[in-house]
Amino acid sequence: MTRKILFSLLILGFIGGCQTDPDGVGEDEVVLVLVDGEPITLPMLELVMSARGVGEDDHDGMRELLDELIGMRAIASAAEREGIADDKSVRAERRVRDLEVLNRHYINQFQREYPVTDEDIEAVYQRQVERSGDRQYRIETITYPDQATVLRELGRIDDGEKEYADVRDRAESEGLSVEQPGWIDLSQVPESFAAALEGRSAGEVVTLPLETPQGWRLVQVVDTRALEPPPLAEVRDGIARSLMQQRRQALLDEMREQAEIEPMLPLDESTE
Repeated sequence: MTRKILFSLLILGFIGGCQTDPDGVGEDEVVLVLVDGEPITLPMLELVMSARGVGEDDHDGMRELLDELIGMRAIASAAEREGIADDKSVRAERRVRDLEVLNRHYINQFQREYPVTDEDIEAVYQRQVERSGDRQYRIETITYPDQATVLRELGRIDDGEKEYADVRDRAESEGLSVEQPGWIDLSQVPESFAAALEGRSAGEVVTLPLETPQGWRLVQVVDTRALEPPPLAEVRDGIARSLMQQRRQALLDEMREQAEIEPMLPLDESTE
């Protein structure tokens, strides 16, 4: 594509010649035109062509985009002459944009070098199926503000001092949340709770409290049914996205560990 675009521009007189050695331009970049001494390169034109959907045979489109880039460079030069480029907010925006570009390309390169394979996806799928078990559970929960209260109520139920219905009625009278979140499988709860839930029948109370962001939950099984796992084809894309997100996060954590981070301002003790 590069050679064809360059040939078209030369033949059609869009550019008069090519420069290859202005400051800041790589040896492998072709300079199409200088504007106030600053280069408009062939990779810049190709980038805009790709973003705008302009094909290599669309000569008029190429001409318009090249003219647009020349105009943008002319305005940028004026902004630099008038000191706009030195404004702190402009400098900050340019630094952030530079970070965004480098981050995107580094992560894209990482994804090309370490792609999520079919084997990776299938391994996750099999682990998920194993963790999910062969049954689903419809549960009812009573949410308490602390673990001690749940354990106390579970002890009373286990000792036969109270029935679950009595505990639920009292909780409702005290304004506690009693709800049925719907059907769940063992993969949707912590492993310790899943072990206590597995094999429970309708009407049984799980002997372990469930910790959630809303509080500590006392859980009763309302009903159960057989679980048929979805076909791999239906969940493949979701697993792939999840795996790549995990890898990106691991990469970020690794890069932060390797980076030399030096705070330049003292922390205000009042904000610690």
